Amino acid sequence: MIISEWVDSENEKNAILDLTRKVFGDVEIAIPSYFDWQYRNNPRGKAIVVFARDEKNNSIIGTNTTIPTQLIIDQKTIISSLGCNVQVDPNYRKQGIFSKLIVSMPSQALKKGISCLYAVPNDKSFNAFIKQGYVEIIQLPLLIRPLKLSKYFDGWMRSLLQPFDNIWKIKKNDNSTVELLGEDFDSNFSVLSEKASKRVSVIQKRDKEFLQWRYKNHPTRKYQTFVLKENSILKGYIITRHAVVKQKTIGIIVDFLVDSEIQDPENFKVLVNTALEDFWKNDISLAIATCRNGLLENAILHKAGFFTPPSFLRPEPLHFIVTVFDSNNIDLKKLKVFDNWFFTFGDYDIF
Repeated sequence: MIISEWVDSENEKNAILDLTRKVFGDVEIAIPSYFDWQYRNNPRGKAIVVFARDEKNNSIIGTNTTIPTQLIIDQKTIISSLGCNVQVDPNYRKQGIFSKLIVSMPSQALKKGISCLYAVPNDKSFNAFIKQGYVEIIQLPLLIRPLKLSKYFDGWMRSLLQPFDNIWKIKKNDNSTVELLGEDFDSNFSVLSEKASKRVSVIQKRDKEFLQWRYKNHPTRKYQTFVLKENSILKGYIITRHAVVKQKTIGIIVDFLVDSEIQDPENFKVLVNTALEDFWKNDISLAIATCRNGLLENAILHKAGFFTPPSFLRPEPLHFIVTVFDSNNIDLKKLKVFDNWFFTFGDYDIF
């Protein structure tokens, strides 16, 4: 087995997609346009893909990928990366290939000036990362807000809960100044991101280029962006998606950011309620979000009815892990404390 790096060739692209279909089936990440969007068109730079090859037939038998990102740490912008899409051919498993792919990534990342990596791996790959020195910061907090809750269940539970669905109906605000964003993201979003970087220690840079790529240019998903303006100035936005997760139709608060100069959560509750009303109209069973305690956005979500769910409503744990490649540029202690972070579902690729 040999380890090498993708050189952005079409032949290697097709080999990666073939391996993805072999490992996961006909999933989203096996679609060529998704590959180009995620690996090639990212405004922060092309993906780093490390291969494991079988020397006998020169076939790709495993890959490990990181997507360049920009983190603002104490108002200093550094090049970071999001780990994703680690895969090993089923015929070559239990040979230590997964671990070798993880070990090979730091040297490749440092060549590109990438200082650290964060990821949200699934349960199957989580332990392999931890064994290689990655640190679990936390299991991401999950917040839910029931809507038409009966639709989350089947059989007798659905029938039992259906009469109570109206309990969770959103009270419409006809005087709302919230609008659905129809045009491209503009510099107002960059300004709002810059403001946010002054109240938290660690946040992914949410400038107009990133938001345009992440949400407007996505080839396979549809996102809605609701904006709240005051005198034509952007004061907050919320980005949502309707999705099917484990055969359940749910609404996802993918990203949510407001101007902290307006301290009263009630001023922004209408922004969340507009998103929830859209979910309700589309027969969504419940809405989910992740947002840590201590943030203004967390207080607003709670004002709008979000809460931490009981264990039977939670999916598998969302392991949030991090590692540092360049300790001279980044203090791992800073990244290890979740209270330093602003992190939403939109900060990684699953949603």
